Amino acid sequence: DTALPSYVPDDYSAQFESTRHLLAAGYRQPLCFWLPESALATGYRRQGFEQAWRDAGRDLAEVKQFHMATGDDHYTDLASLLNAHFKPGKPDFDVLICGNDRAAFVAYQVLLAKGVRIPQDVAVMGFDNLVGVGHLFLPPLTTIQLPHDIIGREAALHIIEGREGGRVTRIPCPLLIRCST
Repeated sequence: DTALPSYVPDDYSAQFESTRHLLAAGYRQPLCFWLPESALATGYRRQGFEQAWRDAGRDLAEVKQFHMATGDDHYTDLASLLNAHFKPGKPDFDVLICGNDRAAFVAYQVLLAKGVRIPQDVAVMGFDNLVGVGHLFLPPLTTIQLPHDIIGREAALHIIEGREGGRVTRIPCPLLIRCST
């Protein structure tokens, strides 16, 4: 409802900037495991990725893109997807872009069990920065911070200060570069 104010993550810009980071680091064979197509954030994130990819002069045909099924537990489907992209015993991608940090956790388990070194053989990018979790990954997960605290603060200030308008305000999502890229 555009009559009501809303504060939302800037998913497009976040994925755009994280893709630029991956390209600058030399990654050229991404495997993307996006959130379900029905999720509002999915379209923005995929558009941000694709725009950064095209801006770098890259062809989208070289990108492998998949979506999680709808539901809370389908991030675990990434395990079978990753297994399907090992030919013979070697991944056909050099970076995995995950729709959330839970999927990245599954990816770490599968990749490390196969003897894949992160990030030397395959880089992994998350999205969420689940509180206290990113540093528990070994190596620590590069991810995008969902700015829940800022969104909550701005929404509360909107009410407290009696701000007018029903516009959508996009809040930046910082890229947290750790050791997985």
